[in-house]
Amino acid sequence: MNIKNKIISILSSILVLSLILSGYKFYDKDKLGKNSNIESENKLVAEEVISEEIESLDEDSTTFKDGANAYELNIEGIMEQLTCDTYLSRKVGTEENIKAMKFIKNYFEAIGLQPFNNGDYYHDVRGMRGELLNQLGVPNNTDVKNVIGVIKGEDNKNAVVISAHFDHIILNNAQNTKLQGAVDNASGVSTLLESAKDLAKYYKNKKPAHDIIFAAFNAEELGLIGSMAFVQEFKDNYDKWYNINIDCIGIKDEGGLAVENNVERSQELYNDFIDVLDKNDVNYEMVPYAMNEDGRIVGTSDHAVFSKYDSASLIIGQCGISDVVHTTNDSMEIIDVELINEIKDVLVEFIIESDSKIY
Repeated sequence: MNIKNKIISILSSILVLSLILSGYKFYDKDKLGKNSNIESENKLVAEEVISEEIESLDEDSTTFKDGANAYELNIEGIMEQLTCDTYLSRKVGTEENIKAMKFIKNYFEAIGLQPFNNGDYYHDVRGMRGELLNQLGVPNNTDVKNVIGVIKGEDNKNAVVISAHFDHIILNNAQNTKLQGAVDNASGVSTLLESAKDLAKYYKNKKPAHDIIFAAFNAEELGLIGSMAFVQEFKDNYDKWYNINIDCIGIKDEGGLAVENNVERSQELYNDFIDVLDKNDVNYEMVPYAMNEDGRIVGTSDHAVFSKYDSASLIIGQCGISDVVHTTNDSMEIIDVELINEIKDVLVEFIIESDSKIY
């Protein structure tokens, strides 16, 4: 069935089901007895039928090519795309979130990363954290997946995981305002993707010492759910690893990177990374990540999950984000693209220089 006919089929199904459901107002539920749940049952059937039709359409469609033009994109191009109306908010459970997921998958595939998950770039979050997602109101029939690509190394039992989350939020106000999420975290995603492209090119004709895994995590905003699901599975396949996580960078006229570490296990990693920052004159401050003006830590990110499993982890995040994150100020207008490019270059240089090292 071609796309046009399938769309017509879906619309017809919706119309028929709508007519059926509209008849509920004629029922006297008190007289239905054991059949009093007919409304909820039939609504569930309706949702399942429509969902199946849409999923089938999606499987047959070859029109979603966003991200496949990876070699035409750069930091700014990726960010502009992820903050446009097509991807606005990227909240878990929305069409925009699923499109962002597909964008990243297409990009990873285009630059030649290998799929991490048994031939699949998608890593299912619901399978590991489905009950929690249900409790948070994410519909059962919604895809919630991480996107994972890898450059295979000589040693496949050790790895560095470079990560950034791609989901965002919708403001809980009367307007349900959708946000661009440029700082949080299109900045991190663009850095992740472009560093993957640079490293894939560098290692095209030789392998790194160990696997380099690029993880675009979902459901970070719901409580680090995507990274939790990933690490629970990942830890059984690797002996040693460390994590570099990117979250909220590139704000114009704000402070440098926040590089004060508070986990002893990660200190050597921080020291070596700061050396590369110094060498490239990238601004940083010895303050913790997500500290507000009162000196309180008001947030965290996916690196915390890796620390929980006693692995070294580093967060690449900027100072001064507390007044921007989860507000309408978080837009492309406040982004310093050149700064993000500098940070991306430092990250790539660090990975190459640390090629044989596991922290």
